[in-house]
Amino acid sequence: MIRRGFVGVVGFAVAAVGAFVVLDRFGGSEKFADLPGGADVRLVGRFTPDQVERLAALPEAAAVECDDALYDVDVATGRLNLAQATVLTAVRSPELQRAALVQGRAAGSDAELLAVDGRGLRLGEWVTMTRAGRGVAGTVVGVVARPAGQPDAVALLPAGAMSRLDGAAPCGEVAVRLKRRSEATAFQRAAKGVLGGDPAVTYDDSLRGHV
Repeated sequence: MIRRGFVGVVGFAVAAVGAFVVLDRFGGSEKFADLPGGADVRLVGRFTPDQVERLAALPEAAAVECDDALYDVDVATGRLNLAQATVLTAVRSPELQRAALVQGRAAGSDAELLAVDGRGLRLGEWVTMTRAGRGVAGTVVGVVARPAGQPDAVALLPAGAMSRLDGAAPCGEVAVRLKRRSEATAFQRAAKGVLGGDPAVTYDDSLRGHV
């Protein structure tokens, strides 16, 4: 009888942990982390350009942008080849910048990109990037410090170039800067209405107590 009771308690504990993991994976519980750049909220899922624009139009949002990371990118110039590199989105909003510009200027078109300082690419170089049979190319117009959260990234590409390199796949991660941290819960409710359900959400550590 004692053994059976013990097994029952263990089974209940395992089920409870499993339920928590499921809830956490699908947005049912709140998660906090030190988010890169100035992001207050990061959404993970599959977001269309229209959904990103509608999220940006919400009254609680100061800035909203797709902020993806692509892995296993082959990077080539006339003098070097970098295999299985990581590239990030070069966001436009100053509030969401992962890395400070240290040389040159920001990318102004999809044919321009930013090199990460110390990772091999040089200002003014023509760079070709390929991934899963798709490719983009552009000129390095600026150099940035190593990005927060992804210090091993090689380059930052404008959103249009990232989309082509990813095969026009939906945006996988969206970074959000709120107008006021006290509006985090209101933003979450409004985002659910835009997206038709609860996305996986991570809040910056500074929002503990506001959500």
